Amino acid sequence: MAVTNEIWICDGVEGTTRRQQMARLGEWKKQFLAEGAKDVNVWEGGYGEYVGAWIFAIEWASAADFGAAQDKFVANSKSFDDAMEVWQKTPVLKFRGGGLINHIASI
Repeated sequence: MAVTNEIWICDGVEGTTRRQQMARLGEWKKQFLAEGAKDVNVWEGGYGEYVGAWIFAIEWASAADFGAAQDKFVANSKSFDDAMEVWQKTPVLKFRGGGLINHIASI
């Protein structure tokens, strides 16, 4: 079965510190693990304060698990909406891009 990763590439909002960005990424990690993600990995790219970017990867055990999490979110998104309300009041990161990738180990 393929492992599905939801990948986000984020930049820090101008005027925020690396520490603030890392704290927000930690909040996101906690949120997605609570939603059923198998793991969440965070990588820092670039040269820190110069051209820094964050790669945020949410690992789902399968595409079916990713879909089930999406169904759960659509059915009752209150916990995510509550978190988004807080995050939008204090923006720390902005999305550059992202997508889904499937790792198929059997090939």
